[in-house]
Amino acid sequence: VGLPGLLPFLDAMADRFDVIAPDKPSFGRSATPAWLDEVGDLAYFYLDLIDALGLDGIQLVGHSLGGWIALELAIRSCARLKTLTLMNSAGIRIKGKPIANILVMDREEVTRAAIADPKLVEQQLAMPLTPEMQEQLALNRVAAARLAWQPRFFNPHLRKWLHRVTVPTRIVWGDRDGIIAPDYAAEFATLIPGATVTMVPGTAHSPHVERPD
Repeated sequence: VGLPGLLPFLDAMADRFDVIAPDKPSFGRSATPAWLDEVGDLAYFYLDLIDALGLDGIQLVGHSLGGWIALELAIRSCARLKTLTLMNSAGIRIKGKPIANILVMDREEVTRAAIADPKLVEQQLAMPLTPEMQEQLALNRVAAARLAWQPRFFNPHLRKWLHRVTVPTRIVWGDRDGIIAPDYAAEFATLIPGATVTMVPGTAHSPHVERPD
């Protein structure tokens, strides 16, 4: 799957919840479908998946690009959702604070921007990448570029529709995020009715990896 770094976090959540964590189409080992042109297409895809699986009362969690997809889904329909949790989410832009261009950053640059703990950074960088892992990372980067190259990791029309998110929303952010500035947490909170913010101290772009508890 395309989620190996998240497996411990998903396993921990599975102690209390039924967890469904699909690879996004064109990411991981998933094929690139002919219909995929933009992030909104993924929102409709997941709404169709929810219908196909007959799911209801969903606690939807999205991180980074996944947070953007979750928002695009929620502004289209919250009918099957119970809650929404956004972690270091893309999707909007604050003038003067663009999201880092991870599409042109090398592995070390992305790792140091995404993780605050120096020991964890060195552990990640010391981990050898198999040819399969290198190929998967390259494919994921191509897939991300296809969806979020220009404009970079945001939809200029999303902001005006965030009032349509009608389920309780928690915004979780690492206070040392070097990819999407922590300022975005408060910005999302002003746009989503009733949203609350939890800052996770001493973490960066992936607080669920650095501080899963």
